[in-house]
Amino acid sequence: MDFLLAVLSFVIVLTPLILIHEWGHFIACRLTGVTVLEFGLGFPPRAAKLFERNGTEFTLNWLPLGGFVRPLGEDFVRPVGEEATEREREAYRKYQEELAALGKKVPKLKSVAEATPLQRLFFLAAGSGMNVLAAVVLLIIAATISLPPVVLAVAPNSPAAASGLQFGDVITAVNGVPVSSTAQIEAQIEAHRNSEQRDQPIRLTVERKGEAREVVLGEQTGRFPNQAVLVTSVTRNMPADGIFEPDDIILSVDGRVRSAESIVEYVRERGGQEVTFVVLRGAERLTLTVVPRRVTANEPAVGIGLRPLEFDLFTGLALEDRSEGKPLFEAIGVGIQNTGAILGQLIRFPIDLIRGALTVEEARPVSVVGISQLGGQVVSAAVEDRSPLRLINFAALISLALGFTNLLPIPGLDGGRILFVLVELVRGKPMAPEREGFIHMVGLMFILGLFMLLVINDLVNPIGQVIR
Repeated sequence: MDFLLAVLSFVIVLTPLILIHEWGHFIACRLTGVTVLEFGLGFPPRAAKLFERNGTEFTLNWLPLGGFVRPLGEDFVRPVGEEATEREREAYRKYQEELAALGKKVPKLKSVAEATPLQRLFFLAAGSGMNVLAAVVLLIIAATISLPPVVLAVAPNSPAAASGLQFGDVITAVNGVPVSSTAQIEAQIEAHRNSEQRDQPIRLTVERKGEAREVVLGEQTGRFPNQAVLVTSVTRNMPADGIFEPDDIILSVDGRVRSAESIVEYVRERGGQEVTFVVLRGAERLTLTVVPRRVTANEPAVGIGLRPLEFDLFTGLALEDRSEGKPLFEAIGVGIQNTGAILGQLIRFPIDLIRGALTVEEARPVSVVGISQLGGQVVSAAVEDRSPLRLINFAALISLALGFTNLLPIPGLDGGRILFVLVELVRGKPMAPEREGFIHMVGLMFILGLFMLLVINDLVNPIGQVIR
């Protein structure tokens, strides 16, 4: 099932984003008058020629690394010499003659070398630009979608616990009134408590595993905490692995209630010593013992992701607002703002990596296989939510990552090509096509080798469950 979901995510997320990227290059060629010989999905060798339109061959290729647009004067990812360009001209002239014989408009031939440096910069950057534009559109759409709040945790002894509410329950109505945010839930509960029906129980409509049901808030059975800490993730091969589970609720550490920040500091100071956690796992109260690693600053000592929780003082619920749909005009601003925020994170990523501010899992590079594995989790979560929101946000993130990665100044990528054009602008003349082509081919071989290593790693060590 996981494999099928990964394949499905590749088809519905990665493939369209790759096509959008290459379509950006294609449109840029058309706008600058550069002749496009081939539009390919995947990297050669060629698997099939799909069709031909306006002198451009549209092809399907065997290596699912991405795609490419091959304009006149280029061989896949590198410029070619005049002799090879002339051979391509001759082949294209036959197409021109066929059009002329039919009395149709004959397009002019223009190679990449004949384009100005600024036109080439536009062509090379257009793919990533289209990815950014696609992400903006996706995030605008996402901002218009509403998702009711979900239960993150239920405090023991609370009315919510007595009613049988569980982690993951989606609250859709309070006393029959539809709600789409935590604020609306709290407002409806407060209105009930101040109404003439305050002696009547509060009825919540919830969705659990796709089924709607009604629950009644019960009576408080004892004191319950007003705050706790949620375990959001457990890192493999760390002290917490096999002991903690995602969604455990930490009630105390060594007998004291602590915040997420103080837990991190506390366990770092006790490397090599036993630390006792009291946690709530579902309805079960557990005592867990962990021995943190001896670490320096910024290194994980236990290997758990933490998130602070605040329980409602009346119900004992900790809720998460997932999405409150906004009007289109407001959603446009939110979409642009979120795009900028994600781009900022992508730009900071290499810096954080060098500084050692990331965990091993956060710093792990992935191939299209790993992305598809993550995508499979997103598809599964979207089906469970009965909403495309997670899938749209994931596609926007991957689109921005694809655009950003392609602009890195590495030979064989668009960014490497852009670097050579900038050098040409400074020098006043281009590098010899054969020399530049060799450099890009070496870069491509490096990228292919890295890709194969990442694929093997993603197959041997699949991405763990990160979508909750």
